[in-house]
Amino acid sequence: MFKVPGAVYSWLSQVGNDRRIDSEYQDDDGVEATTARLRKKRRLEMATPSASAGRSSSPKKRKINTNNDGDSADPGLGNNSQPALSDRSGHSTVTTLSMRTTLPPSLPSLRDLAASTNPPSPASDRQERSSRGSRRSASPVKNLVGLKRLEKPVYFDSFPEDAGAGQLPDDMRQLYSNIYDAIEYKTGIYPAEIRTEIEEVNHSHPPPPWVFKQSRAHASEQTQEERYFDYFPLSFLCSSIAEDITVEAAIARAEFYKVCHIRDAARECLTLRRSEAAWNSKVHEPLLDLAFSTRRPPSVLFENATAARILPCFLPALGSGEAVDGKLVDFTLMPNLSPELDASIQDMLSQLIQKKGSTTVADLCINQTEYSPLLRYPVAVSIETKVAGASLEEGQLQLAIWTAAWHKRMEKFGFSGRNVPPLPTLPLILTHDHKWELYFAVDRVDKIEILGTMQIGMTDHLQGIYQLLTVLGQIGAWIDTTFRTWVVNSFHTQNT
Repeated sequence: MFKVPGAVYSWLSQVGNDRRIDSEYQDDDGVEATTARLRKKRRLEMATPSASAGRSSSPKKRKINTNNDGDSADPGLGNNSQPALSDRSGHSTVTTLSMRTTLPPSLPSLRDLAASTNPPSPASDRQERSSRGSRRSASPVKNLVGLKRLEKPVYFDSFPEDAGAGQLPDDMRQLYSNIYDAIEYKTGIYPAEIRTEIEEVNHSHPPPPWVFKQSRAHASEQTQEERYFDYFPLSFLCSSIAEDITVEAAIARAEFYKVCHIRDAARECLTLRRSEAAWNSKVHEPLLDLAFSTRRPPSVLFENATAARILPCFLPALGSGEAVDGKLVDFTLMPNLSPELDASIQDMLSQLIQKKGSTTVADLCINQTEYSPLLRYPVAVSIETKVAGASLEEGQLQLAIWTAAWHKRMEKFGFSGRNVPPLPTLPLILTHDHKWELYFAVDRVDKIEILGTMQIGMTDHLQGIYQLLTVLGQIGAWIDTTFRTWVVNSFHTQNT
């Protein structure tokens, strides 16, 4: 048994509805002094405790003996609560203590009890989650519909039947017409020098005469230019020397061998379900090299752009001002700059920096990215590649955001807006396994309209690859003429 101070005795007497406690439990100390000390201690203990309040140091208490049943202090009162007491009749006073309505409302146990007995309503819970979610920044554009919410919206649209050229600006109509002839009628897709090889491959259905280009031996001297090729099988070199064939025939045959190699590599990539990076290195890059690198120096350059990230200041924004997530593309095509044009671009960048009075990374970039190979060459065509299992919509989204960022960069230069001519129409290419598709990004001043699609080639058979090489050659000619002219006029205008 243990002794209870007089103050506690007095308190219990009031709470216990006149329950009597034997006087032997009273302490010898004065009742009033003891009561004052206990009230002060009670206020300190009933302040909101921390989670470790039960482990904090406190004045030692006299050891509490358990009753005969092994019960100790009421766990609902915490570690610092008074022990459970029984009156003479054996009735526990724990119920009386735990149900006191005069306990301060700041006790954690009461708050927890209120929360458990009065859970938040579904409406208030949704409001709280919504409030928390509104502070998180998520990617706002997940599909093509989201592109319509940009400050300069992007719309995808299809060409109407037999009226594709009519929807395009003047700077793109001739290219569209040339590409249409190549993909619909296969006009001039094969070199005339390999007619025998092509007829042997298609011996059951020989191709019509118009699918062969004019022999370069009969072309005018003005159109002839020296070409280079670095893919000659040893057996072919020996046979060509013995046959004494022309250089153009040798190059055409070497190109034929290379096309066969690309076809076989593409088929193998699809069979083995190779990754996008493997397709790029084994199929797409060799094909682009074949299309643009047979002339020295090349008039059109291609660059692997998988590391070219959009600078934050050029990310397209929603109407609310929130920037969207940046997207990457796989390859870009650019005009090879002459020394004079390169110097003009650098002079314009220097003048803009001087006017601004400060320099940032973005001020040094001609495009929307700081990727070093693209710093000085204006991007004319962007290519996104996808493989089996990937979403075509995701590829379209990547091309759209990349193009919108390019428009924003040109706007910073003063090349885009309501008081200046529209930006040039940009060809965009999206591949999916063997299939290559072409789109046209048209500047409508207050929006970007992406028109398409035209299937420009396949990489699983010779005709599809030669058709694709023909279209890429036509796009390269457009880059070297129409787009180059726009670059020269735009940057020279800025410098005058």
